[in-house]
Amino acid sequence: MKKKNLTLSDFYGSTVWSYTRVSTKEQFMNNGSIETQVKRIKSFAKDHGLIITEEFDAEYESSKKINTQNTLRELIDKIKKTSINKRPKIILIWSPSRFGRAGAEHIQLFVKLRKEFNVLLYSVSTEHNTFNERAENEFSTQLLYAQKENFNRQDTIIPGLINSLNNGKTFGKTPRGYDHYGPRVSNPTKVKAFQEIILNEEGKLLKEAFKMKIYKSYSDKEIINWLKTKGIKIAYQSLSNMWKNEFYAGKVCNSLLEDNYIKGNWEPIISKKEYQILQKILGGSKHLGVAKIKGKEETPLAPKFLVCNDCNASMTSYLNKQKQLFYYKCNGCNKTVNANSSSKAVHIGLHEEFQNKLNDFKFSKELHDLFSEQLKKILSDEMSNLSDKKRIITKEANESKDALDKMEYRFAINEISKDIFERQSQKILDNIKQKVYELENLPTKKSNHDKAIKYFLKISENPSKFYASLDYNKKRKFQEMLFPEGFNYSIKNRDYRTSKVNS
Repeated sequence: MKKKNLTLSDFYGSTVWSYTRVSTKEQFMNNGSIETQVKRIKSFAKDHGLIITEEFDAEYESSKKINTQNTLRELIDKIKKTSINKRPKIILIWSPSRFGRAGAEHIQLFVKLRKEFNVLLYSVSTEHNTFNERAENEFSTQLLYAQKENFNRQDTIIPGLINSLNNGKTFGKTPRGYDHYGPRVSNPTKVKAFQEIILNEEGKLLKEAFKMKIYKSYSDKEIINWLKTKGIKIAYQSLSNMWKNEFYAGKVCNSLLEDNYIKGNWEPIISKKEYQILQKILGGSKHLGVAKIKGKEETPLAPKFLVCNDCNASMTSYLNKQKQLFYYKCNGCNKTVNANSSSKAVHIGLHEEFQNKLNDFKFSKELHDLFSEQLKKILSDEMSNLSDKKRIITKEANESKDALDKMEYRFAINEISKDIFERQSQKILDNIKQKVYELENLPTKKSNHDKAIKYFLKISENPSKFYASLDYNKKRKFQEMLFPEGFNYSIKNRDYRTSKVNS
């Protein structure tokens, strides 16, 4: 094989390998697919007496850099490990651009293949090869041209992509809860002339899950179990990623954009403000970590609320199966404290101590009049902007009703299809229902303030009794409302300290 001007016939009967590649799903679906390349390469090998002993097929692998071509690197590694007498004489490829588009990187690679391993390249579709210096020069030109094609494509396509993103479109697979319609989707039933992303039935349940997380202090486990009852299975990690995905807040997310808020053309599950609240909830206090506990109903002070004042670590809870008693344990110093008081316990339970602390907020009936006046002032301030809120919501509801009327007219004169009318009108109807719900739940100036004040006074007369009457989630909410930075407790001194109290 040391002839300077080798031809393909010199390799008749030789062992060869094949390498095929497509970088996108679109190429895979069309004539440039792996299957098409493999079929033609095998036919070529048979016609020229070449024996293919190894095939390397790379689906959806970009070749802008060699380090993104996992299959090509796998081929090179195998050549290194293969003995000289079993190495292929040639690697058959479909075209130089299928070998790679990284220009100088791929040129260095084929030179290395020839010099270090005596392995050559041959393009079945174009006949370009690396059999001699002149052929290598032409092969190099083809690789550089392929790289230039990429650069030109970036110069023309990327500005268009950025413009589409700025107009509220998104690219790639949409997250759970949405159906993606458009001209380039793979599902033929969802092909449309224009992109449309619609919240589906699963998305409506996920919307409720977000509300449970933000407003009701539900844990991920509780939400996963609730979703399971609705027929939705989701893993812990998937749920964790979902909480952090700004797509659900209606934001267009793409690496081509700067970190600006661009509103997407789809119905968000939560608002931008709700997303920010959720991230604060997920971040939590610097003291608090992820706690693994059992018996949550019996131990409402964990997780993410109780902090050891001796070592500043978070505390969790567990059940002593032998004693059938619940305890709180510090994750830092490993000290424990009984959750409840019992006849055998040396000290009163932490729950009783916490309720004693709640009773510090109790005040006598002599202060009721003063407290009532203060509450009336607070309620009056809350009501001051009520008219503006009602006006804005009513205006939005009326605008949606006008939009629905216009859509019905367009459908009547056959300007839009029945499919589009049904889907879009349902979205408008849902929005109208939401606005009506908001109006119905706005407090009115006729609200019985005296009744509300009487309720608050009842709580203040015996806070611990009120707390004991709540279910788990309401207890958690009440705790966090009073002690937003958690409840610090010293197991060593059997004493508590609160860094911040909402009173």
